[in-house]
Amino acid sequence: MKNRWFSGAASLGAAALIFGAAAMAQPSSTGASTMAQATGTASSVATSAATSVATGTAGGARTATVATTGTVQLTAIPVPTSVISSNIYVAGGTGNFPFAHPAFQRTWDRTDHPVAQGQVSRTFFWGPGPNTPGLLEQYNEAPSGNKLRVVQYFDKSRMEINNPSADQSQPFFVTNGLLTVDLISGQVQVGEKDFLKYRNACIPMSGDPGDQLAPTYFAFQKVSVSSDRIDTHPAADRTGQKVTETIDRNGVTGTDPSKANQTGNEIAHFEASVKHNIPKVFWDFLNSSGQVHDANHNLVREQLINPWFFASGLPISEAYWTKATIKGVVTDVLIQAYERRALTYVPTNPTGFQVEMANIGQHYFDWRYRNGGFCPNEPARTATPPVPAGTTTPVATGTVVTGTAVATTSAVATGTNVVGTVVRATATSEPKATMTPTHPPSMVPRP
Repeated sequence: MKNRWFSGAASLGAAALIFGAAAMAQPSSTGASTMAQATGTASSVATSAATSVATGTAGGARTATVATTGTVQLTAIPVPTSVISSNIYVAGGTGNFPFAHPAFQRTWDRTDHPVAQGQVSRTFFWGPGPNTPGLLEQYNEAPSGNKLRVVQYFDKSRMEINNPSADQSQPFFVTNGLLTVDLISGQVQVGEKDFLKYRNACIPMSGDPGDQLAPTYFAFQKVSVSSDRIDTHPAADRTGQKVTETIDRNGVTGTDPSKANQTGNEIAHFEASVKHNIPKVFWDFLNSSGQVHDANHNLVREQLINPWFFASGLPISEAYWTKATIKGVVTDVLIQAYERRALTYVPTNPTGFQVEMANIGQHYFDWRYRNGGFCPNEPARTATPPVPAGTTTPVATGTVVTGTAVATTSAVATGTNVVGTVVRATATSEPKATMTPTHPPSMVPRP
């Protein structure tokens, strides 16, 4: 298969913004000035008994001994992060921020308001509420010519408005970003063909903040998109086969035959446009129906995501089994990266919460604005602070790459503008997303 380049605007399909609710069962990060970071070492010792011990606080060194079939000793050393005022960011949707646009509220209300009110039992699709006020982020194709657009962060994603004067009744007036592609590639998109070389994201894709077992976004470059945003890991059609592949924190893959016994573990769909397989548990979730709010706040039953890839985007990796520390317990997790979200399956979770969306909105905000997720031996840098809508114009920092990405791009010197030619991959049925440092949803202009 030809390499697939993740950017640019793809033609919009006739789709409706019909979201389901899914939320990752992991604690929220906070706006504190420190956060646990994986800079320590890990060792394992075979043992017949599993232990779990945690000592210390978020502000100090943390040591944990955890295991499922052995004892794993982990030491996480907190790394200072950029201090963000609680007037700008509070994870978990508890900051009482107003919705930055009525369309944002309508989008959230449909799937997540029933969850917040306890009317339905399922995980959130966006989150309990906004994590930020409206923010301004660079978008070079902004119709006003100011190269800015309004965005708002949630636990699970980021909402965006690319053209404020567009028809608000259209399903893609509100988009949600290609955050997974940004985090795995280490680039921030600031225009349809413009990218900011930022830095690698050593943030675990699943589990508690600072978890040292789950793969990081950077590690997923080994099985997904590379630093040039091109997916160079196509797979063969494996429909009907079981998923037994594994991946560790550093992206090292292997196999675990015992995973073939897991329910729903068989491949149910092969997405030929990107050459990736989707396990039944994820395929069922992406095509599920449930109760949502209609325009009058009445509960009605509808397809939650229509088309199925609207919210998540298309898969950009195969599914892998891994281990993650969730609420202090080492847990088996099936994880798969999609353009806009990361899906996880935890067999031991209660029904309705087994398949969830990772807190990628939190992860991305920490990476871009709070200096979160520095990789070992990576030089420190000062993050560009978030800019509330209606205030100063934000200035992005990093190496700007202008033009279209090429599968065989050469290194770009920091601070220089490079004009290139884009090599597009085979066209897919996925909608285009509007580009910017933030990225829209599957069926929208895509960055």
